[in-house]
Amino acid sequence: MPRPLRCVVSVSGIRGIFGETLDPDELLGLAAAFAQAVAKGRTVVLGRDSRPTGALIAQIVAGALRAAGCPVVEIGVVPTPTVPIAIAELLRRGVAVGGGLQISASHNPVEWNALKLFSDQGRNIDQSQLDAVLAAYAAGPVWRRWDGCGRWSRLDEALDLHLARVLAAVDVDLIRAQRFPVVIDSVNGSGAELAPRLLTELGCQVTTLNARSDLPFPRDPEPTAEKVVQTGAAVRAVGAVIGFVQDPDADRLALIDGDGAYIGEEYTLALCASARFAAAESAGHRGAVAVTNLSTSRMIEDAALRHGGRVVRSKVGEAHVVDAMQTHGALIGGEGNGGVIEPRVVWGRDSQIGMALVLEYLARRRQTLAEVVHSIPRYAMTKQKIPLSRAQVAAAIPGLLGGPLARGAELDQRDGLKLSWPDRWLHLRASGTEPVSRIIAEAPTVAEAELLAEQLRTALNQA
Repeated sequence: MPRPLRCVVSVSGIRGIFGETLDPDELLGLAAAFAQAVAKGRTVVLGRDSRPTGALIAQIVAGALRAAGCPVVEIGVVPTPTVPIAIAELLRRGVAVGGGLQISASHNPVEWNALKLFSDQGRNIDQSQLDAVLAAYAAGPVWRRWDGCGRWSRLDEALDLHLARVLAAVDVDLIRAQRFPVVIDSVNGSGAELAPRLLTELGCQVTTLNARSDLPFPRDPEPTAEKVVQTGAAVRAVGAVIGFVQDPDADRLALIDGDGAYIGEEYTLALCASARFAAAESAGHRGAVAVTNLSTSRMIEDAALRHGGRVVRSKVGEAHVVDAMQTHGALIGGEGNGGVIEPRVVWGRDSQIGMALVLEYLARRRQTLAEVVHSIPRYAMTKQKIPLSRAQVAAAIPGLLGGPLARGAELDQRDGLKLSWPDRWLHLRASGTEPVSRIIAEAPTVAEAELLAEQLRTALNQA
């Protein structure tokens, strides 16, 4: 009987600390379960980020997939969105591809690792597919005879395919004409090769930081303000007009302006959505749709309003955003963590198209990043972690609904509890990537956002 999983499980991935909450036995079982429930004997694309456990886990997972009957095509150290791009390309070539796996814990600390699961549709698996994987894991692996095992091969041009898709989605000549001086900090992650290549192709004068995927992460890898102070100093020192900061699997993007000030991740989607809304409006298409999650800043609604578009909200999680994008025919989507989903490139978050769209927007507006940001209505947001499980959050919600904090608020219980008022909102939900819960609040000022979060903490203690 397989060991019960001790890691964090969601459509965003199956994550744990290697050797503690995620071990080789579990990885073998999960890979075999994926082969059975999703790939169903077809080829699986396998990529990874640059974590020190990545190569080891790739060997474990590749062996399990092959022993369960699936051919494996490895693509090496690549951004997470490169995996679904490779799936699409192999399908175009007539290969029977059943899905893909990326070995990456995204923004989590270095001791973590994870399996991110992709379907043959070139996107994250959905909840029903995850449930099928978990059921197959619980039932135990089904190994093939020696003559039924899958073959192994490599696809060396995966990054070239990714680069070509991004370049095809933006006005390259417009961007090249600006010759933007930029800084790119790839945190020695999987974007360390592709991101500088892309920015060079876009005519930028590129200064690279932490662009060695063979070296350790230089800091805690989540690209938050306090962790990228040195990057901001480098932007000022070299006279760059913008700094880009990736996370280890290069699906999230934070921005730094020419003064070295951290703009953050929330603005990434707002700016990219502005770029796509503006392009749609200039082409005579009003009413375009963008999709984001319940925890993302309302700046995206402001962008939609300026250009005659509208915004649809989904549960938090890349797969949920993609579901809503496909349902509503969205031209762009993403999350406030700096993840931009541009369906012309890939049905997943991708910092590479994020960089290209931001540069295109700056070139079209002929303004600096600081000037563009200043033109967007500004809100203050606080994001906090609290030691509550998913079950504890669910148990607390009825008490919150009956308490004074919820009075007069618009309620949304699709993902935890979100309370919204005309100029502010508050969201409580269990994390899908860490064993904690999150409080996110947005209001006109920092003090008001923090007060909302504190009121929620007090209400939870009382509940």
